[in-house]
Amino acid sequence: MAITIRTFSNDEALVKERRKHIVQCSMKILAKKGYDRTNMRELAQACDISAGSLYYYFGSKEEILYSIINTATSEQADCIERFASGLRRTNIKAALLRTVRVFFQWHDDNQDITLFIYQETKNLSRDAREHIFESEARILAVFENLLTKGIESGDFTIKDTKLVAHNIIMLVHAWALRRWYLRKHFTFETYVREQSDNILKMIGADTTDTLDL
Repeated sequence: MAITIRTFSNDEALVKERRKHIVQCSMKILAKKGYDRTNMRELAQACDISAGSLYYYFGSKEEILYSIINTATSEQADCIERFASGLRRTNIKAALLRTVRVFFQWHDDNQDITLFIYQETKNLSRDAREHIFESEARILAVFENLLTKGIESGDFTIKDTKLVAHNIIMLVHAWALRRWYLRKHFTFETYVREQSDNILKMIGADTTDTLDL
């Protein structure tokens, strides 16, 4: 599903550059004030451009919101798919845990956007939300594929790979969504270690020899 964002420029490189700037600047004020309490004039001021220039690259506030969320979810899916594709010759337990760790690292590096996505996706149109969910489905598919391979090799015991994949994703998201609590009790390393062990127990895998994974 393709979502079209309006522009009055035929210079694709310029549009890409300006939109990147607008997305980065708009994210800060939208995260601070909230989507409903922010208008296009304020977004233009945050980007240090005129309102007219802003409308030159985006047709509406929703298009900016969509671009912020779509950029983040697409980059996230690209990161996980790219990493997992390089582990074809790695034993399945190591491949799963290493992919989980990279997923954790992405959300540790992008804590604010993770929270922003959860808070603001509801403000997108149905079609825009469905497009965002396609990126989420790509991430889910990576973990489902790893879990399926583990079942086939006899390393994992799982009844529902889709549900377990969802559970893994939620454990990772929690590091950003519940950081106000978790960071009082865990460092990044200890949280990843504890949750990796919990994931192995959840899928009936051997929990030994995981220190270097």
